[in-house]
Amino acid sequence: MDSIRNDGLTSVLKLFSLLGSTTAIIAMTLLVSLSTGWKYGWGRGTIVLIGAASAYALNVWIKTWIDRPRPSTAWGIEADGASFPSGNAMLAMAMFGLLAWNIIAASGFSRGAKAWSTAIIIFLIAMMGLSRVYFHVHYMTDILGGYAAGMAVISLILFIRTTFSKRGAVNL
Repeated sequence: MDSIRNDGLTSVLKLFSLLGSTTAIIAMTLLVSLSTGWKYGWGRGTIVLIGAASAYALNVWIKTWIDRPRPSTAWGIEADGASFPSGNAMLAMAMFGLLAWNIIAASGFSRGAKAWSTAIIIFLIAMMGLSRVYFHVHYMTDILGGYAAGMAVISLILFIRTTFSKRGAVNL
């Protein structure tokens, strides 16, 4: 990453890093949950909220358990706490992944709109993770671990949703 460092890229990647911060993800989660709930039903909005909250709780637990130190060469942005897994990557995957699921599941979007929305979401998630490696506040394995844990949260939530929906217990 050092070989591609320049002022323009640094400015852009600082924005992606900020977008993936816990504070920004919490704000976006609330916005997405409320807007999804309003338009498609509160069950769908609640899924996004539960997903982000679950990802946050799991991230704290894994960081405490693994307690991997951050790279010593960090620069450009502040980061504290343990390194593995990346909270930015994990929360971005969980929240934006569930947003993508809501968009794909919604009947009000064309196939093209669903494809473009999903592509943009994948790009955002990737850039949030890569920005953390660029600034040396995470190792690439931290990012990949965050993505994997975020996908595990999404999978578990959608599995529970499907299981209970089939039994008639909930209608999410």
